[in-house]
Amino acid sequence: MFFFLSKLIWFFVQPLGLLLLGLLLATAGFLYRSRRLARRLVMALTLAFAAICVLPVGDLMILPLENRFAKPRELPATMEGIIVLGGAEQNVLSGARGEPMLNGAGERLFAALDLARRFPEAQIVFSGGLGDPWNGIPPQSDIFRDVMLMAGVPEQRLLLEGQARNTDENVLLLKQMVQPQPGQNWVVVTSAYHMPRSMGLFAKAGWKVVPWPVDYRGLPPTLLPRADLVEQIDVLNIAMHEWIGLVAYWTTGRIDTPFPGP
Repeated sequence: MFFFLSKLIWFFVQPLGLLLLGLLLATAGFLYRSRRLARRLVMALTLAFAAICVLPVGDLMILPLENRFAKPRELPATMEGIIVLGGAEQNVLSGARGEPMLNGAGERLFAALDLARRFPEAQIVFSGGLGDPWNGIPPQSDIFRDVMLMAGVPEQRLLLEGQARNTDENVLLLKQMVQPQPGQNWVVVTSAYHMPRSMGLFAKAGWKVVPWPVDYRGLPPTLLPRADLVEQIDVLNIAMHEWIGLVAYWTTGRIDTPFPGP
């Protein structure tokens, strides 16, 4: 229930969802003769959209998330396993094209390959599902496996979990599968903006891991807007998703603090 409810709520509270909802309300106002309210709503939406386009709102929101956990200068001499959280894999597109496809978070896989080279004895553990075999949509774990094999990683080094639908399930299902022992060293790879929520879940599960943040999106705020408007809105979208996710996970008891830190 939490998974489906979270997806439904996010559809309406993401930036474009809020814009669509506002336009629908404004249209209803014009149709039902509440034109003054409708005009005010359209004006507010226009000003808000202009602010998003001009001001570094997304950067200001995402930088605290990305800077919360720094990449360690040194890693332990030995590593039991490299944990990679799903999110970089394009399920539907991979199924449609018949080959592994990645999105903008593909750096997670590149970082995993680098760590696998540095720790040749470490197991590479991945969690990510959302597959639909009836419609030819592979789980994220299948795409991850294909990329690793294409890069020359031996299949026996891979331990894959392909049922998780969100970060909470990533951590819980991985812990059940791996059963980590005290004294073992594990490193977790995910996008920097996603690291606070992930580390909060690992802490809640009693699993001590080393953060390895990658895939940074935020830029130091300036008075000049980004040249790419789509990128600017995308950064805001990601930041809002993470902040709302942190609040949702905290209020439902999935993490102990609203903003997990080192």
